[in-house]
Amino acid sequence: MTESKKIFLEGKEVNIRFYDYKGKNIFPDSLGQINIDYKKEHENILYRSWNIQFSKSIAAEEFDNSGRDEVQLMFTLNQDITWYIHHKSNGNEIVRLDEEVQMSRGEVCVFRNNDYHTGMTYSANTNFKFKSLQMPTSFFRKLLSKYFSDRDIHELESQFMTHVTKTTITAEMYRILSEIDTSDRFKEYEGVYLEGKMIELTAMVLYGIAYNKTAQIKRKSLPNKDDIERIEILREKIQRNPAECYDAESVAEELGMSISKLNRNFRTLYATSLHAYVQEKRLEYAAHLIKEHNFSVSEAAQKSGYNNMSHFSDAFSKKFGILPKDFSKQQLAKEL
Repeated sequence: MTESKKIFLEGKEVNIRFYDYKGKNIFPDSLGQINIDYKKEHENILYRSWNIQFSKSIAAEEFDNSGRDEVQLMFTLNQDITWYIHHKSNGNEIVRLDEEVQMSRGEVCVFRNNDYHTGMTYSANTNFKFKSLQMPTSFFRKLLSKYFSDRDIHELESQFMTHVTKTTITAEMYRILSEIDTSDRFKEYEGVYLEGKMIELTAMVLYGIAYNKTAQIKRKSLPNKDDIERIEILREKIQRNPAECYDAESVAEELGMSISKLNRNFRTLYATSLHAYVQEKRLEYAAHLIKEHNFSVSEAAQKSGYNNMSHFSDAFSKKFGILPKDFSKQQLAKEL
């Protein structure tokens, strides 16, 4: 599946075509690189990963949203940025500067884009990484209507949809972003998984904005951008291959950092230890093998990286509230 997007670079129109998942994006090499991977949940929520680097400092603008009225969530991952929003009337005539938005790396904002003119200047030879989530405003309102009264919805919309609002990307949000990025591991069940994760992520962001305004947050000291990228790659590897060995000493050596720095950075980003995260993913994988592939308990344990069945049984029952042998019996009974 391909999609095109029209942007203006130094006033010149440029069309970008980008592809589902890891396809190559078409963009003039002389200007630099824009890589955009995206995944869709049905036709309602669109998730994108942006990786942008221009060969020279350049002003990039989007003059409209192609007639779409959307709510957008933008996650700024590795650079501090400033972008602007102009209100338009009478075609493309700019009436006034509505907002100048300054975002630090590690922040997320919510913005209703309804044919506004937005833009930003990108510094030369600087890598910018973003994640974005967007959905039709009508879908966003429908989502709110399931859980809030009309009066509450009006108050929420005045908070989320009349101006750009932002908050800090929390450990929970980082976790969900990474889970969305590696959702293809669920194969034919990916669509169902993505739908839940995208709505969960939206809820986390709205909660953060409602209760944890950026100005009110005492920010933790985030790892530097290179360390964040290394830890992100590690976490994706754990999600895809939980049974591999991830002892702290070997991982720290591979990432070029001390064990204490590895553990500190992992906990800062994801609010859990490396060891606990590995165990969690191994148990989830074991349950998946039992439920979806009819593996025996011992086979699932071994495939998930457990050699001690007693330890596996204790950890499984603690996480899921049921012994693995009873969980297996339940799954077999469902098939009869």
